[in-house]
Amino acid sequence: MNEESLNVFEWHIVETVGPESFSTPQHPLHMGPFASEEECRAPLASLKLIPRFSRGRLKILKRYKRRQKRIRVKLPVQVCRPAAREESWPACTVDISLLGCRLIGLPEKLHLGEFVEICCNQRRSVFRVVWVGTPDTKTEAQIGVECLNPENNIWDLDLSGAGEEPLLQEIAVARAVQSNLLPQDQPLLQTLDYSGNCIQARSVGGDYYDFLDLGEGQVGFVLADVSGKGVSAALLMANLQGSLHSHAGKLDAQNLPRLLTRVNRHLYKHTESGRYATFFFGCYSDDTRSLQYVNCGHNPPLLLRHAGAVERLTPTATVLGLFKDWECSVGETRLETGDVLTIFTDGVTETRGSTGEEFGEDRLLGALNASRHLEAASILRHVEQAIGKFRSGVQPEDDLTLVIARAQ
Repeated sequence: MNEESLNVFEWHIVETVGPESFSTPQHPLHMGPFASEEECRAPLASLKLIPRFSRGRLKILKRYKRRQKRIRVKLPVQVCRPAAREESWPACTVDISLLGCRLIGLPEKLHLGEFVEICCNQRRSVFRVVWVGTPDTKTEAQIGVECLNPENNIWDLDLSGAGEEPLLQEIAVARAVQSNLLPQDQPLLQTLDYSGNCIQARSVGGDYYDFLDLGEGQVGFVLADVSGKGVSAALLMANLQGSLHSHAGKLDAQNLPRLLTRVNRHLYKHTESGRYATFFFGCYSDDTRSLQYVNCGHNPPLLLRHAGAVERLTPTATVLGLFKDWECSVGETRLETGDVLTIFTDGVTETRGSTGEEFGEDRLLGALNASRHLEAASILRHVEQAIGKFRSGVQPEDDLTLVIARAQ
């Protein structure tokens, strides 16, 4: 054990309890902190001689030292009981640390000792309720929870810098704003079932997808990958989204080249030299089942035909924002019943496993073929699970964004 570990961690002996134990008047045993795991072993051996603890309910837990400073940050989260994930409630943090947080805004009353799962920006961890607010005080609506596996850092923020709280708050606000830029609803189509998701590699990122309502029976599918990572990429993404939405009311396949020329000019003029975005825009029509699209230097979306053939919607223009003079052409294809269209960023195919090998297009096609009979949202989850299994615990290096559309 190195000196750094001794300065960061502490060890505890705790009694694990299940739901059947909540009715007992005894509180679960909690001893510690101890300076090392070795210091826990002698008292643990003695405790196991007591009948109450003879059935193996004691274990040693390693935790971050509790002197860690809490950071006041308001983050949106989803809270659920581990056995009922489908019933989740929105809430916000009051403050956070790797060891736990305070929550406010929960519509459901929680009890001391209860276990809950908290999801923040696609990251999940299990927490235990350690205190509830006192009635008729300013903490009445709050609860305090302790993280059972703090190494996960579901906040995805670097909490080591005690003097950087204002910066952390700015990043947290940027992430909340960015999440609101992603589609909040989906225009209804009769002939196409579709779904999308973005998993960011950092607190904020540069991937962007959108579903634009172009009028009855028409939807615009947008997916972009902004160069760079972190806050600077997020700002460029917000710039792109704002420029696109400002012209959304005039959009259709005929004026798409004119619109994107304006978007390119705006990005070229208002962003740093060398910054750009790969971009895909597809206009789908229920009446004709046609997809007219412009691919600006983006990974070719994969169109998996019902009979098994694969079509790639290759680029029709160069990237946005890098060159002052820019032009594009419009491609077109048709989606028949059972066809599956997959639009994705390079974070999908370039995800690396534990050996350093990339996930690649072949594995993506394999996951799509295995789930193509499912609804679009289920196909998307199946692909994400395949990527997660392939990654095998390796942290993602890039944002991962997918849009799946299945013709009906």
